[in-house]
Amino acid sequence: MQRKDVETELGKINFVYRKGEPLIVCLNSFGSFDTAQSFLKIIDSLPENYGIFAPDYLNSGFSGKSLKGYTIADEANELASIINTFKAKRVIILAHSIGGVYMMPMKDKINNLKAFVGIEPTTREIILNPPKEAAYIEKSKDMEKLEDQIRADLSNILTPEENKDFWDTTEQNVQKFDEKDNQNAQAALENDSYWKNDLKLDDDITSVLITEEYRQKEYKRSEYASKNSKVVSLGTYHYIHFEYPREIANIVKDVAE
Repeated sequence: MQRKDVETELGKINFVYRKGEPLIVCLNSFGSFDTAQSFLKIIDSLPENYGIFAPDYLNSGFSGKSLKGYTIADEANELASIINTFKAKRVIILAHSIGGVYMMPMKDKINNLKAFVGIEPTTREIILNPPKEAAYIEKSKDMEKLEDQIRADLSNILTPEENKDFWDTTEQNVQKFDEKDNQNAQAALENDSYWKNDLKLDDDITSVLITEEYRQKEYKRSEYASKNSKVVSLGTYHYIHFEYPREIANIVKDVAE
């Protein structure tokens, strides 16, 4: 795979790519993790003829600092323009967490979008009106253990060299951006009109929503559910792709057929 920078009016967007069909678009969560590294073991489990597009968001990863105020929709438009340059006949979006929010404004701008695979994509409900069930409350108490769980899972799925590179890269990315950059990224999320509209996934787009068991009902009533979607229970915490990369790769291959 190759890495490339594209200059946009919002700032420099960096991405890893491989040409092929179908094109799998990997959209990451917020934070300092590089997208290609986060999805590495899923990518490794996909056929080599599949195309890959794995961008880092502005103010994170290998991308640059934002040059002006922007929203997620603004950045999503830039990403969609880059995706369309690949001229793929079939595009599948694979998104984790906030990557689902990026997907929504992209879906009508990407040529030949066929399917969406979401790994606990962020719902309006979880942000604006979180469910009060006991399972949600208990899960929120585990957040302080999150990094330990991520480190344990990555040490299981990555080679020692890959694991060291992951954390070295993450630390370098943390040092590259200052608090103002982090605030700009957060403002892009908070100021986006997505939270105030009722945009939903189109019924003609196949969707598979991968989630922990306790969130199944949330996703069945979410904006990511369509007439052509299903919810798959998998994993024990939010970073399901660090627990079950091969299983997620198989789901991607299924929707690609």
